[in-house]
Amino acid sequence: MGVYSHDVTIQTSKDRVVSLLTDPFLLTGVFGHINILQVYDKKEGKYVTPSSLSGFSNKFLVIYIFGTPDTKMNFFEGEMEGPVYSSEGVIYRGWTKDQKFTWEMKLQTKAIKPMETLVRIIMTADYKVSGLDKILGRTPFALAQHIVEDHIIPYIKYYLKTQNDIGIEGITPTKLLEEQGTFSQILPKITKASVDVEYGIVVIKGEDVNGRILIKNGRIAKINVNYKGQIIQGQDAILELISLSDTVRATLYAVYIDEVLMTKLEKYALSNTSQEISPE
Repeated sequence: MGVYSHDVTIQTSKDRVVSLLTDPFLLTGVFGHINILQVYDKKEGKYVTPSSLSGFSNKFLVIYIFGTPDTKMNFFEGEMEGPVYSSEGVIYRGWTKDQKFTWEMKLQTKAIKPMETLVRIIMTADYKVSGLDKILGRTPFALAQHIVEDHIIPYIKYYLKTQNDIGIEGITPTKLLEEQGTFSQILPKITKASVDVEYGIVVIKGEDVNGRILIKNGRIAKINVNYKGQIIQGQDAILELISLSDTVRATLYAVYIDEVLMTKLEKYALSNTSQEISPE
């Protein structure tokens, strides 16, 4: 059995880190060796595609992938569980169908500052048959170290978005529309796409123009656009924008408050059913 531990500091809030660590689809993509195929549906008592789920589940049918395009690729069917909340932190674990390969990862978090979080990653890998290390190309310890140092750490260093570009900390807006053209071409599309938007914002970007359009209850609530140093806003703003011939890029984002609140409440309830152990 190989056990590898690594501490890493992330420049964002603890809540933001926990929200990332409890996303199994994100985590498996970062691992680089696990592909989620189906999710276990408790109501149906079997694995189904994510689109057929009747509710939340943390058990998955997966494919384990080892090797590179330059070497022989090996594929193993198996399962994965996680996130599992325990006194030892957030846990993910998995195994191949024949139980010859098993692994477990524990994630422990500690807030250093309001926007600085220490994460301890404890990775365990085990082969229950001789020669499997040769097939996978690494010893159990080296495999655990490889997943942490060659996949998780580079992701944190180069790809992790510690803050949302827009929105509230911990809330990710949904992109509904992205169009390029003149205002007269884009505004009708924005109006149509905003019909069911409770709260939204349109970000406007162009060579000589930038600004935002606020959406509330499916209608344009406020316009604030800077065109060559002139602020366009108020009741006649739409007419002024339509008269412009400049090409701009408009992106519509929406936040569904009810869904956000329910998701945060569910995560809060799950996280408070266990006691967290932080790194010392």
